[in-house]
Amino acid sequence: MTSGADEQRWFQALQTSVQPWELERLQQAGEREDAFCGHVRFGTGGIRAKMGIGPNRLNRLTVAKATMGLVGCLRSGKLGPSDPLVVIAYDTRIHSEEFAVVCASVLASAGIRSLLFDNPQPTPVLSYAVRRLHARAGVVITASHNSKEYNGFKVYDAAGDQATDSLAHAVQDAMHDVDPFSVPYMQLDEAIGVGLVDWVDAQVVDDYVRAVLDQSTGVRCAGLHIVYTPLNGAGCAIARRVLASCGINYSLVRVQATADGTFATCPKPNPEHAPALSLAMDQALAEGADLALANDPDADRIGAAVRCGKGMRLLTGDEMGLLLLDFLCKVVPLPARPVAVTTIVSSPLLNAVASAHGVRLRRTLTGFKYVGEQVDLLEEQGRVDDFLVGVEESCGYVRGSYVRDKDGIVSLMLLCEMAAWHKRRGKNLVQALDELYEQYGHVVSEQVAVELDARGEDGAVKDGSAVVDDMRKCPPKSLGVLSVRHVVDYAQGVSMPGDPTQTLPPADVLQLDLDGSCKVIVRPSGTEPKIKAYCFAKGSSADHARERLACLVEAIRNLLSV
Repeated sequence: MTSGADEQRWFQALQTSVQPWELERLQQAGEREDAFCGHVRFGTGGIRAKMGIGPNRLNRLTVAKATMGLVGCLRSGKLGPSDPLVVIAYDTRIHSEEFAVVCASVLASAGIRSLLFDNPQPTPVLSYAVRRLHARAGVVITASHNSKEYNGFKVYDAAGDQATDSLAHAVQDAMHDVDPFSVPYMQLDEAIGVGLVDWVDAQVVDDYVRAVLDQSTGVRCAGLHIVYTPLNGAGCAIARRVLASCGINYSLVRVQATADGTFATCPKPNPEHAPALSLAMDQALAEGADLALANDPDADRIGAAVRCGKGMRLLTGDEMGLLLLDFLCKVVPLPARPVAVTTIVSSPLLNAVASAHGVRLRRTLTGFKYVGEQVDLLEEQGRVDDFLVGVEESCGYVRGSYVRDKDGIVSLMLLCEMAAWHKRRGKNLVQALDELYEQYGHVVSEQVAVELDARGEDGAVKDGSAVVDDMRKCPPKSLGVLSVRHVVDYAQGVSMPGDPTQTLPPADVLQLDLDGSCKVIVRPSGTEPKIKAYCFAKGSSADHARERLACLVEAIRNLLSV
């Protein structure tokens, strides 16, 4: 806990650079305590935190401190040679551009060169730029799909991968002794003048667009009509270029097509959830469009709703992944040893689809950085052309090796091509999905997220790892009417599903295998004070599977909420 004098120091340094609503929020119950009870930390997606005043908020001072953590790693050689280059991008959120400039200014004061985008860009563009420009690291200021109160500081390595656990820990360790009030800055104009900061050439974005278009399956989209929304994020300009190049008939949700960090028409811009697509779905129904498609604000995820008669049906991330894997297996020439990559919390049906087409499916830990690592490994082995697709249940997909992260722009193009392909065969995507269920089995899934509000004596929110550890010590014997048959503890290290020659790194994850080929996977969130459970239910029919899933969801929610 900080002292009153320390709090005053934070207020004096930041109160003129924060939004009025950030100051007002400090008056809410528990907000001030939370802002000063600890320090921002790296998680599975870098740093992600509410913006505002205090060491446990994202602001100019904590961004400077995080940048110094990156400086420490660069100076130690953990990220490559002694003359490093860092690429910096940012999204449309409040303070994002400001934080990007802070990052560049701190790097310059440390004698480290950086290239800064001069306008908001999707996260996959940053991953591409790091590789394209042979940088040692990348930083993107974004909180992905979180609400307006949040922002983030994500670090990428030279391969364009999100920081792995070892790199994240190294940055965190290097941050530990940094006094945020003593971090040196170089003014941006001065840094540009001495050659320590420059702007990313527009050609890089053009090259990224070409790289996306190179992943096209060649399916013509004539006759397809979509409604698209970038949810006031960074994806609009590039998405429109790609849609136009593919000849896709689209209309925009106009009120969500401009940059707006307040997300006024969509307070929670997460395309996994129906409310985020409500305007797009209404417009699709009014226009008779086939699909409503949405990128999240940093355009690394995609959400899709399908017009079914007089209504719209939102696809889950698992459902889109199943459809995409099946589609690619059917329409693109497969290499001799094709490999698809997914995560341990994605649909079990992916295995059946992959096996039916002779594709080796590898399963990694949760987080697309692990998918990227598998593409890195294939590249090291001279097999990068064997990579078919990467999918994860949280609406993240990539095809091709031009980036090492999920890419909502290439996903947008591929979903349109997939919908057009099925439409010419007289089916919409829901009907195509039903055929997959009939062929491979009825497996449905749902994620349960339980917020952790209980605070300890130090005022900190209870660690999700403690909840998982309690379950590890005393696992449940049943969930609803289904008995727990086996417990897999990933903390002990397990062989990679799909490639037993590899071992997954130890992780704070428990898997409960249940009767009837059902299962639940539990892990703490790496970015928020939450515990997450991924429920999978198999049934003899769609209704039976959904009934089982509802029971599982209720049982695990009750268990985790105690």
